[in-house]
Amino acid sequence: MKNLFRSLMSLVLIFLFSVGFASGTLIGGFDVGPGGDPQVIPFHNFAGNTWLAKIYSPLIMMTPDFGEATAEGSLSTSWETNAEATVWTFHLREGVKWHDGEPFTASDVKFTAELISAPDAVVKRTLLTAEGQPTNIQGWTEYNAGSATEISGIVAVDDTTLEFRLIEPDPRFFDSIRWFYILPKHAVDFGPSEFQSTDWWFTKAIGTGPFKLSAFEKDQYMELAPNEYYWDGAPKLDKLINRYFTDEAAAVLALESGDIDFTYVGADIAAKFEGNPDYVVFQGPSFVTNLFNFNYQRDAWKDKRVRQAFMYGIDRESILKDVFNGTAQATPCNDPYPNFWPEDANYYPYDPAKARQLLDEAAADGIDVRTATYDLPTYYSGQLPKDILTVMQANLADIGVNANPLFIDVASWRVKVDQEADFDFTYRGFGAGPAFIGTNWYTEGNQWGITDPMYETLVTNMNKAFTPEEYKAARTALCSYENEDATFAYFWVSTRYGVAKASIKDFYYFPAPGGGPYVDHSERWDKGE
Repeated sequence: MKNLFRSLMSLVLIFLFSVGFASGTLIGGFDVGPGGDPQVIPFHNFAGNTWLAKIYSPLIMMTPDFGEATAEGSLSTSWETNAEATVWTFHLREGVKWHDGEPFTASDVKFTAELISAPDAVVKRTLLTAEGQPTNIQGWTEYNAGSATEISGIVAVDDTTLEFRLIEPDPRFFDSIRWFYILPKHAVDFGPSEFQSTDWWFTKAIGTGPFKLSAFEKDQYMELAPNEYYWDGAPKLDKLINRYFTDEAAAVLALESGDIDFTYVGADIAAKFEGNPDYVVFQGPSFVTNLFNFNYQRDAWKDKRVRQAFMYGIDRESILKDVFNGTAQATPCNDPYPNFWPEDANYYPYDPAKARQLLDEAAADGIDVRTATYDLPTYYSGQLPKDILTVMQANLADIGVNANPLFIDVASWRVKVDQEADFDFTYRGFGAGPAFIGTNWYTEGNQWGITDPMYETLVTNMNKAFTPEEYKAARTALCSYENEDATFAYFWVSTRYGVAKASIKDFYYFPAPGGGPYVDHSERWDKGE
């Protein structure tokens, strides 16, 4: 009888402990909105980093406000360069373990770099945050071409020290590898050519992040469990689940009904949650420029007058005031950071008469964009972008240009635009960091067919700038040229939002470009259930 009593008391204590201390399950739409990329895998992603960073860890992170690079939350404790900025040394955390308990070392970093850089690797990008190749790393080109057996410029000095040896100086190399997620040498069981076809990512993925894979249902959700080996302390949550939604509206309905705890929302929806004590609204600058990306492989867009006509023909002021309701600001160029915008920039004030005149001049020279009807593809969903493109469609019609917005999913958009270049112009976003901005859209070999030697000079000057003052001047000069040339139709940088239940303790979200990654300390999130 005593044994039975003790057994019953043990069960009661276990139950009380679980009720009092278990933190429960947090369900979110972590890939809803422009910073998301549902079911994406590392090195195939240009977004989705908020979720990926829960499983995998990069060498650097961004601060919670996306203001600067930090070692916090990353696999590094610090990094430095030599005086010439040709050797970058990263000091890695000691005692970090993979989800299966095996130790993480610098050799895993070198392994990952060579896996994704192999000649037969099926990846959409390699080490760098933006598109393009890390040809500045010694030995990378030879390894990628198959003429070398390793990348000689990536050196595992010891278990916790790694060196990147560069061909040319790069004073801001660290900021270009934010999306370089490290994979386990001992556990990857697929080759470079199987990168996309393997089911490893969804059945037995292993990382060093705060959570580890526990379940996956295609097109439905991914479930994570706490990583008991996480170097900054095991997460408090019992489970973290990312539910996939077809659009923002469906996610908002799920939030309101209590089915999920968090989702990205547009500015129009965020306003409805403001002041509601049951929810917390997170907001921040997107650091993403929205623009019309012209396809220079089609002759019409090579004419500067046509591009400038589009700028003068769009009523940005009305869209910013009446559609965004003041939650966005006009941008003069591709750069989403205002501190790099020139003071004398031309913001192309709304002038449909001038737009028509420019189109007339172009037509007189054989370039007439008013004789066709254009699809205007975009991956943005939700009511706000639909309202924006409705106004833009009317503005363009007023200057004689017929455009039909085409709302498609991210994967289909990438095939149509980025892979097949089957478009004339598209409404998209372009993100950047405070010490890094992608320039491959403008330089030699770019996918849009732009040939302008001035860009080669401007980009070279920016990349070689050593001091912060030199870098700011060079990056501003690049912005100024984009602005004057109207290389693309640059419109605005918006504020973005997320909404979470107020009952979640220590939850944090920032609407970073591409979803980050940034420090959010998800190991501290607590449902208190």
